[in-house]
Amino acid sequence: MRKTVLICVAGCLLVSSIALAQEKFEKKNAFGVNPLGLLFKIYSGEYSRFLGTGESEVNVPFFYWAPLDELTILGAGGKYRMYKDGNAEGIFYGGGLVFYSVSWDYTSTVFSGTGFRTQTESVTGITITPQLEGGYRWRWQSGFTLAPSLTLGYVIGSVKASDGSVSEFGSAGFSWGLNLGLAYMF
Repeated sequence: MRKTVLICVAGCLLVSSIALAQEKFEKKNAFGVNPLGLLFKIYSGEYSRFLGTGESEVNVPFFYWAPLDELTILGAGGKYRMYKDGNAEGIFYGGGLVFYSVSWDYTSTVFSGTGFRTQTESVTGITITPQLEGGYRWRWQSGFTLAPSLTLGYVIGSVKASDGSVSEFGSAGFSWGLNLGLAYMF
């Protein structure tokens, strides 16, 4: 009798643990912001769509940054993330492509027959940045998540004025970013 009870209890525990492991993944979308960027006056966010049972994610980041009065950068792109353990949590890694629209009011000093004068030129350009990313996502039952990540990329293209001067921000070269990734899944 005792053996039968133990077998029944073990069987119930096994069945319930299998049922919990196969819990339905219902929250497929997330919208988030990066409060860390506010320290640098970067206003950024992202929309995510989780695929399957959360083993991967399609992510659309967007941001606005005006590091100088004469420079504005708008960005948007697409990323693909994979989760090591699935279920849209834990270690993730991936890559993507981000497009930057750079507007620069470049002021230069030129010499004319009457002396030196300043002139301002409005320069605009679009650059592209392939990126790699890695991070970790914590997820709570309430729907809130925290996904700090590090992004490394290389900006392709330059924003140049007519005299050959290149914008310090948004032009060719190595780029990196930190994201705190505070989001709500729904």
